[in-house]
Amino acid sequence: MKKLAKLIATLGILLLLLAVTPAISQNLPAPSVPSTPPDTTFKVRRQSGTCPPNIKLWTLIGKYAGNSVFTVIADTNAIAGSARLIKSDKKVAEFTAPLKSNFANCVGEAISEVVDERTFYTFRFQNKNVIFRVQLQPDTPGNPSAIIYKNVVSSRPAVRWVGVD
Repeated sequence: MKKLAKLIATLGILLLLLAVTPAISQNLPAPSVPSTPPDTTFKVRRQSGTCPPNIKLWTLIGKYAGNSVFTVIADTNAIAGSARLIKSDKKVAEFTAPLKSNFANCVGEAISEVVDERTFYTFRFQNKNVIFRVQLQPDTPGNPSAIIYKNVVSSRPAVRWVGVD
């Protein structure tokens, strides 16, 4: 009986997320690059080649219709050309951008520490490209989430996702 109650509660939360996600994504304006410097820095762990010492991103957190809305924009312009979306669904968004010539031989990675228990950010440097990936964690009964926006903003990868509080 307890399992049934937990299942019903989980389905209710997921249905709520499914109901509000389209409304949120349609009503929020597309993100833009902030005028302030990026607020999150990841140290690049070099395996070989010439790599940047770090890579940064903007993290913007807000509320909309009672839900937490998270937006991240990777500051890849200093090290790479224009990004493009290569893979996406409700839990993953992945972009690639060609590295500038001074970093073209870089092989390494930069992985987020626990920025938020619901998501991880990864930068991989390989094959003359930087790959930026946003990976949301699997839904839990009290913490469903979904990516509602993934696009390129001023040549940079941008991802917005929502979580039910």
